[in-house]
Amino acid sequence: MNIIELNQENIDDFRFFFGNDILDNIGRAYYNGLIAAEGYEIRAGMIWHYTNLDEDPVSVIEWFETVDNASAEEILSAYSERLKEVDVKHSQIVVPATKTKEEKEILKNAGFAVKLTESDNVIVTLSELSAMPLMKDRKIPKGVTTIGEVTVRQFKECVEKCHSIGRRGVCDDISLLPTTFFERDVSTCYVDANEDVTGLLLFHMLPSGMLSIQIMVCLDQNVGTVLPGMMRKFVEAMEENYPADTQILLNRHDEASLLLSEKLLPRGFGIPVYAGSRDE
Repeated sequence: MNIIELNQENIDDFRFFFGNDILDNIGRAYYNGLIAAEGYEIRAGMIWHYTNLDEDPVSVIEWFETVDNASAEEILSAYSERLKEVDVKHSQIVVPATKTKEEKEILKNAGFAVKLTESDNVIVTLSELSAMPLMKDRKIPKGVTTIGEVTVRQFKECVEKCHSIGRRGVCDDISLLPTTFFERDVSTCYVDANEDVTGLLLFHMLPSGMLSIQIMVCLDQNVGTVLPGMMRKFVEAMEENYPADTQILLNRHDEASLLLSEKLLPRGFGIPVYAGSRDE
């Protein structure tokens, strides 16, 4: 059985297996993927990324699919070898809850204590965001604008500061990403009186057309004013550029984003996933 590393040169050959959105990150730092194949037949596939690299690195498996135990053993063995190269000793798995009972058993046999749960991701439509209680008041503080209205230097300085203090949203590689990775017409920021960017609400467009939140951070002392202002500006910019049924993927990646999402979308439920972990 052949083990194939996913990269930007070969991902087009495997879109039929993975789909477009999950392959969007291949080529970024810390993102990896493997295929187990016999001839032209794919027997298993997986995609994962590394996080928490400054402290105790963790691997998070985002996609895992296999046709049988033998293929699973092959690809998981190759995966474990790659973790040794970066000294990762703990794995998590968070995959869509569309897998069969047999596949769940395979993961359990591989050491993952898999269970059905609610993920950190919530998918909402633009019309739902427009109807949020937050949007009844459309007042936007002075200084809140889209990232397309600030200089690259201003933007990069804020990104570097966020990176240095560990405020990276869902992007451990945020300092390595080009500014074009983010949607400049709807991603928002806050510019303080010193012309420094001290707040970011950044989104990335997935191949499917869904917008995915990447980071929500405010380094300004007026958090209670700036964060809602950036959210209002984002929704208004979305209303000007996208149809009402556009989907937005919100990731409740930390306590601040969890609390804000519960306040803005009290009935928002995370996407069902199978989640588990194991020591390597």
